[in-house]
Amino acid sequence: MSEVPQLPDPLTLPALQRYVRAIVAARGFTTELDRVFILTVEEVGELATELKKRRFYPERFDPAELGFEIADLLLYLADLANGFEVDLMAHWPRHEAENDRRFAQRRGGKPAAAVDPAFTLNRLRDHLEVKRQERGFEDQPDTLMTLLTEEIGEIATEIRKRWKGLEEPRRAAFEIVDALTYLLRLAHWFSVDVEAAVRTKEALNAERDWRY
Repeated sequence: MSEVPQLPDPLTLPALQRYVRAIVAARGFTTELDRVFILTVEEVGELATELKKRRFYPERFDPAELGFEIADLLLYLADLANGFEVDLMAHWPRHEAENDRRFAQRRGGKPAAAVDPAFTLNRLRDHLEVKRQERGFEDQPDTLMTLLTEEIGEIATEIRKRWKGLEEPRRAAFEIVDALTYLLRLAHWFSVDVEAAVRTKEALNAERDWRY
């Protein structure tokens, strides 16, 4: 294994993508997109488990664990983006602009300032909350988890297209951006410090003996 990279500071989405690419190489993880997707789905299930605890077994719910699951899924979504060879922030502004036009009637006014590649992960989380309020969307954990899962299915469709040489990198980027949107909205709902969660979870990961 190569030298283990350090998490960047500031922790922006482009910096996270670069870090994930480096850490995958350092830890000898798979870069096979189908396998990365399976691991991503596994993380979706673990996040759902934490939400289940909150709703049905509150005595077992730990907000820190929820933050760690959000961090894990964030890392895997960045890994998927790398597998599709897309720079998410190169596509995000255009996708947001398209959605601004799409939801113009609901918004009823000038859209908020556009997403910026220099946003840290927490700033991006807060930006998405502004967009949610602007568009009048509902914001409840169960709803967000359902919508996140739907977007994971859309990513699966892009992977299936790839099998036949019909992949559309721009479309794949948009679907991953959508999944990130719902994930970060969940983080906002639970007041998760995304950057702190990523840093703490990666510190724990650095102590693991990676065998797969």
